[in-house]
Parts: sequence; C-alpha cells; structure tokens
Amino acid sequence: MKRRQQNNNSSPQERAGISLVLLLSEPRYLDANLLAKLVEKAWKPDAVTVEGKSPLLTIHADGRTFIIQNIEAPYFDEPQKVAAEMRELRLAKVVAEHRAWLSVGFVKSKQEEPPKRMYQLIGRLIAELCDSDCLAVLEPASGAINVYDDEIREGLCKDDPARLLGNFIHAPVVNISPADPRMRQAVAEAKKRWPEFVNAFERRSADQLFSIRAPFGDGKHTEFMWVGVTAIENEIIYGKLGNEPLHVRGMNAGETVKVRVGDMNDWMFTEGKAMRGGFTIEAIRQTEGGSNVRRKS
Repeated sequence: MKRRQQNNNSSPQERAGISLVLLLSEPRYLDANLLAKLVEKAWKPDAVTVEGKSPLLTIHADGRTFIIQNIEAPYFDEPQKVAAEMRELRLAKVVAEHRAWLSVGFVKSKQEEPPKRMYQLIGRLIAELCDSDCLAVLEPASGAINVYDDEIREGLCKDDPARLLGNFIHAPVVNISPADPRMRQAVAEAKKRWPEFVNAFERRSADQLFSIRAPFGDGKHTEFMWVGVTAIENEIIYGKLGNEPLHVRGMNAGETVKVRVGDMNDWMFTEGKAMRGGFTIEAIRQTEGGSNVRRKS
C-alpha cells in the first residue's frame, strides 16, 4: 500500500530502516525543548542535543542519532483506499480517520548495535510521545500495525516493540459470516468446551485474564465483542466490555455488562504465557490472513 512520501530532508536510513510511526487524529505541536525533555525521560542519556523544528527534528544522544518527523498530513497518500483494503475493522477505522503522523527513526551510532536495541530505544521514546490523539502504531519496515491503547503503550517500553506490533493485543475484528464453516466449527468447539473455562475461572489467580465473546446490539446493528469476565453466576456471565463498539450506539469500552451463557460464542484465558481458547480468533485469522499493512510495490 502506498504511503505519502516523507520529507525530502529525511535520511535514507530513516526512510527504509529502523523506525516506528504514530498515526494521529490531529497535527501535533512538538518543538526541540519539549522533545529534549521527553528524550531525557525515556532514555536518561548522559548527554542529549535536539536540533531543528517541526516537521523535522534531530536527536543526538550518547553517540546515536535519530530523526523525528512530525507531519501535518495523513501517512498514506489515499487513506480511505488503504482502509478499504484492510479487513480488520478497528484498523480500517483509524487508518481512514488519521490526519497526521509522527515518527522516530534511527540514523546512525558511533558503535555497532543490534536492530533490536534500536527498536527498544525508539519504543521507549514513542511511548513518551503517545497521547490522547494517538490512533495506531506502525512499523514501516514490515508494515506491522496495531490500534493504539494503554496496553500497546506499555508494550512499547518492553523487550521487543517491533514484534509487539505484528500481533494483536486484542482479538481482531473483521466481517466474517456466522455461517462460515470455520466460524461455525469454532463456535461449536467453544460451547462444547465451556466447562474448561468455568473450571479455570473458579481456580483463577490474580494475574490471569478471562474473556468471553458475545453479540451486542442497539436495534440497528449487532457486533460480537469481547468481555473481561468478573463473575459467573446462575448461567449469567458478568464483566466489562473490552473494546469500543464500531457501530453499536450507547455502549462504551469498560462498562459493566452481563451475558447469558447460551449467548457466549467464544472464550479465552491466560495461563502463564499461554493463551487458552480463542477458537473464533483462529477462524478469523485464517480468513483475514494477517494484520499487516501490505504496501504495493
């Protein structure tokens, strides 16, 4: 998918190399003084210098150079067309709606360092640059993209932010018919194995996460959404809505909801580093074929 050409003054390394991009809902104010403070907070360098002004700023810190671009235009030349080609509905929505972008790109270092280390540094700075105007985070080298939320921000500060973006933190939302054979099989499996979820929930530890998937509607639209489970009583599942509805009105992420066990069509829970369940997720992924932004040559 074709994206807008970057500022002509940007380096070749930044254009094709190690970088992360924030898609923004509106243009962002950023000057050298503010950026220097964010760099100090993110990296705690021995020495830092920030030069230039928006749309192009340069960071020199501890023998490394990075380029920051702060562009008051969509990242893609035709965002609506790009969005139309994306099956994941939340990503399609933010790609269509973004109006600006901000990137941090590695240029050079006085000593040879692995790309993973550069992504770690960029991830920590991008996390400091995140704000309420952030819609998505993109890794240009691979096209990996993920909708921005607090979990993404936290993940950017951890071991491998580039890998993080290639995997959905939450289940993907796509248009797939309930009559699709793979979806019907997945729902049947989830319902058949529901006792596994209940048994695990009754023995849960404080660090485990439990979610179910169920339909919600407003009379005009129906969406299948995930719910973070807080209790199961008398064939009723209680919990909090896991994401903002795309079409259903009058509901918001985080609000308390209840679902009849018979209406549940998938479940998943964490067990250590493993994820159990998520039968419809696999069906969706087989149909969707991945979450990356695929750029045309």
